[in-house]
Amino acid sequence: MPVATRSLAGALCAGLLLVVGAASARAEGQDIGAVDKVQNTVLAEQGAGQRTLADGSPVYFQDLLRSGADARLQATLIDETQITLGENAVLRIDEFVYEPGPRGGSLALEVVQGAFLFVGGQVEKPHGGDVTIDTPVGTLGIRGTTVWGGPLDGRYGVIVLDGEVTVTNAGGTVTLTKGMGTMVDGAAAAPEAPAPWPEDRMGRAVATISFGG
Repeated sequence: MPVATRSLAGALCAGLLLVVGAASARAEGQDIGAVDKVQNTVLAEQGAGQRTLADGSPVYFQDLLRSGADARLQATLIDETQITLGENAVLRIDEFVYEPGPRGGSLALEVVQGAFLFVGGQVEKPHGGDVTIDTPVGTLGIRGTTVWGGPLDGRYGVIVLDGEVTVTNAGGTVTLTKGMGTMVDGAAAAPEAPAPWPEDRMGRAVATISFGG
């Protein structure tokens, strides 16, 4: 089945090829995952429409996911990528191309604000797909990764729990491997050199995406 970057090329076929992109209006309303669990109010905006998410709610391509005060969201895409959002977070899935098997695919997320946890799925396998996360302080290049990012201690932090991440902005690039993190002061400021995080900082990061009760 032909692949059309940043447009929806079609529905599932015998090879289960799914292509989703931002250029075509046909992409709106396409089911690409589901909510695992939600705490308090989390909204999904699609054009002028808005829905309140609950456990089991579908996640559609080009949804703008917006969490409220003390809210959390955990959702899994059809390739098993898992995304968790903390409170007052805003995230959009800008691109999703997935074909099971050796070809992998691509995924582009935009985190407008708030804390998130990303756990890579099959779109990254077996050779590492094209996965990026745009954040307020730069772009994360993802490879086989579990990564947390978000505001922390008046700055922006990124910590890799598995795999490898490059953090790139106007100030420079750093590469983070498992157990290494960086702090960034803004989109024009160079990310700090990779280093392990102190236990108390890790605790505060984890708390931002942890569900209550």
